[in-house]
Amino acid sequence: MEPLTELVGRAWRLTGGDAPLCRRLEVALRAAIAEGRLAAGAPLPSERAMAAGLSVSRITVRQALAPLVAEGLIMTRPGAGASVAGGMSERAAGGTSETARRRTVLRSHADELVERGEAVETRLVDRLTGPPSAPEAMTLGLGPGERVLRLYRLHCVGGKPRILELTTLPAAAVDVEAATLSPAEALAAGGLAAVRGLERFRAVALGAVEAGLLEVPEGTPAMRVERVGYTAGGRAVEISRAFCRGDGYEVVAELSGEGS
Repeated sequence: MEPLTELVGRAWRLTGGDAPLCRRLEVALRAAIAEGRLAAGAPLPSERAMAAGLSVSRITVRQALAPLVAEGLIMTRPGAGASVAGGMSERAAGGTSETARRRTVLRSHADELVERGEAVETRLVDRLTGPPSAPEAMTLGLGPGERVLRLYRLHCVGGKPRILELTTLPAAAVDVEAATLSPAEALAAGGLAAVRGLERFRAVALGAVEAGLLEVPEGTPAMRVERVGYTAGGRAVEISRAFCRGDGYEVVAELSGEGS
């Protein structure tokens, strides 16, 4: 196998505008897979070797690989390292070597409730502008002195809170009033529409604050959904953390498989 620097190319650092280095590397890896330079089944070097070969940190490599692993473009197995799972063109055509694959559409939590026929009322709990946390700055690619807008909102059905959502956006990229009404539309108006996302689901017991806002006892089981939204160019522009009441939230997935 050729060195990764040759397969990925050397110009990826200079493309992607103001996107963070990890997103530029992610885009370069996607292109290498789509164009067949990284062939299906090809093993990848270790994170340490990739970081050394590309002259970046291991955390940059890890952040670049994470979305590709989540989408099934790169497979990881304990003790066997990482390898390319298949070409992007095959996946775009609907082909897959896996038994089944979850298909999702990027939409807001409120949209999901509306699609189920619910009449949703969104209430603003709080709105703050301030410095990002270290993880937020890293995810959104923000530099020193840059600020974020945090929106705390309750999505209610029938007057009862169903979902508590915290949305974090780059403050300089959006109009505050527009973002309060619709973060997605505010990002689109600023030329930073989120066209894909990476979600993580985790069962949690609600703390006192979250439980109080959702009007359930402290310790009530709930679903925590963490989402990062990305532009077409690979820039992370939105972080969402939602606490969903277990008695009013469900995940619906369309599955397809061989022979179906």
